[in-house]
Amino acid sequence: MSSNGPRLSKPVRSAFVCVAITALTLSILGLLAQTRFAQIVHLKTLDLHFLFRGTRATPNVVLVVIDQKSYDAIPDVQLFWHPYYAEVIRAAAAGGAKVLGLDIAFAVPVAKWQPGFDETLAAAVAETAPVMPVVCGYAPSFTGRQKDWPVPVNILASALGLSAFVNLTIDPDDFVREQELFATEQEGGETVLRRSLALRVAEKFTGSDAVYGQGSLTLNGVRVPMEERRMRINYAGPPGTFPRISFSDFLAAARAGDRRKIENWVKGAAVLVGVDAVSDRHPTPFFTRFQGERWSSAGVEIHANTVHTLLTHEFLPDLPRPVQIGMVASAALIASALLVFLPFSRAAIYLLAVMIVTGFISQTAFNHDVLFPSGAIQLSSLICVPFALSYRFLTAEKRGNLFHQAVRVFVGKQVAASLESAQKITLSGRREVVTVLFSDIRGFTAFCETKDPAVIVELLNNYFAVMVRIILQHGGHVNKFIGDGILAIFSESDTVPGKHSDRAVRCGAAMVQAKTAFQTGAGIHTGPVVLGNIGSSEKIEYTALGNTVNLASRIESLNKELKQCLLFSENTREDMEDPSAAVLVSSVQVRGRTLPLNVYTVPLSAPAVTADETPRMENV
Repeated sequence: MSSNGPRLSKPVRSAFVCVAITALTLSILGLLAQTRFAQIVHLKTLDLHFLFRGTRATPNVVLVVIDQKSYDAIPDVQLFWHPYYAEVIRAAAAGGAKVLGLDIAFAVPVAKWQPGFDETLAAAVAETAPVMPVVCGYAPSFTGRQKDWPVPVNILASALGLSAFVNLTIDPDDFVREQELFATEQEGGETVLRRSLALRVAEKFTGSDAVYGQGSLTLNGVRVPMEERRMRINYAGPPGTFPRISFSDFLAAARAGDRRKIENWVKGAAVLVGVDAVSDRHPTPFFTRFQGERWSSAGVEIHANTVHTLLTHEFLPDLPRPVQIGMVASAALIASALLVFLPFSRAAIYLLAVMIVTGFISQTAFNHDVLFPSGAIQLSSLICVPFALSYRFLTAEKRGNLFHQAVRVFVGKQVAASLESAQKITLSGRREVVTVLFSDIRGFTAFCETKDPAVIVELLNNYFAVMVRIILQHGGHVNKFIGDGILAIFSESDTVPGKHSDRAVRCGAAMVQAKTAFQTGAGIHTGPVVLGNIGSSEKIEYTALGNTVNLASRIESLNKELKQCLLFSENTREDMEDPSAAVLVSSVQVRGRTLPLNVYTVPLSAPAVTADETPRMENV
């Protein structure tokens, strides 16, 4: 009688393998969830849901926007528009508006230059309060200066309970998807909660103050789902969704006494008054780089979407954590079972079908304000692929070489080496101050439109060969190619002597002056990044993350605007051995930064790239 126990059948072994793959997938997702990459995937998936859903009706909110037409019609400096605001407030109240929100912060009194203007605005707010409360916005950064610079309308609004902060809540990728409804401030040694503009407008519209306690908020008897006092904004649509009236048109109707027109505009609505200008526009889920800056949303319209979410109760809360884990685990188990039990060709088709159906179900649920963890579901299905294929290869006749090849194809060289040495996949990273260089070819898109693809590929490969050689000569690391651009990293750990900032600037100068078929532009910034192995559904690669990378890319994009071919930041200049070698080009406002950014260059022997230059054609 054999002493060996009964062996498991192949189907049972395969079932255990599927469970093991599912457990491994959940572990990897748990690690990835802490990374910026996973957070961005989740946010971008949410954006796609909004894009596919489209526009919803917005009957209760109206915008009065200070647009270019208003600036053209009103010659005064906007700092002294107090009488115009007062006229609009009184006209809106006479037209039957239920509440008005001023998305305009009055930071300093103007009595020194325009006596009586402050009192005129405060009087309008006081007069209309019984029939139409006016919620006055303020910037928390100016709160501490009110004792030295008392602004009458702010004092009055605070006394009437009509004061609210106008700050927006920015996500890690500079998009606005959530809004903090309460903020904490220190007052008299105590911590107090201040309301956001949107919440206060919604309270006044419903006639009911929100009740906040133990992390829970209730408005008009309905619980508002929040996380750390932030509510996800259920955007009604892209920019232009809400009815909007130009400030100048509204003012003209008020002065003409056209009450019927004003009633048609604002009767029974919440009115938000704010600026619609490039300086106050932000990317939201409906923003795409393919459609351009016109799809970014004005701050006042973001507040309007927040008000709309609060009034309609169309919230987007996350499902309970156990439900999310169950859905992700089920997706991983189904994906691994398909890949383990079926032939690969059939499994791939079925897996694609399952992912499409999952996406359709997730979108349908989102259309009914139910937020599935669709990004995690799809990612879990993809993560299963390399492990399921690895199992198939391990059980095949040529399991050794085939397994190694499959891991390299699906998750990259680093993970393949990790599996060989440690028998596990590791995700690691470190924070380090480096210099990041972005390069790009001027006019490459237009060049590609008229040339044969084979010629383009040959020229681009030759160009990259020259650029990579220059980067390596200066001790840089080519992190990745992005279309016709290059992302390179310079750090102190490099073997080439010299500070990484100096080497990056010298490298950028050499790149833009190199003799190639193309004109090159380069942008450089020095700062902290996170360097490490970042995972995806296809592989784990070594890359750099952080605002330093984003800012370097934005600096490179300024070359065309400033008619330069090499630009670097103040941080890079200060880190150089000889900062005096840098030449100040301009001080520009960059999205995501409050203060202007100084950008510099160094003297070059080749001429700077101009806005209309296209690739050179000597060797084409």
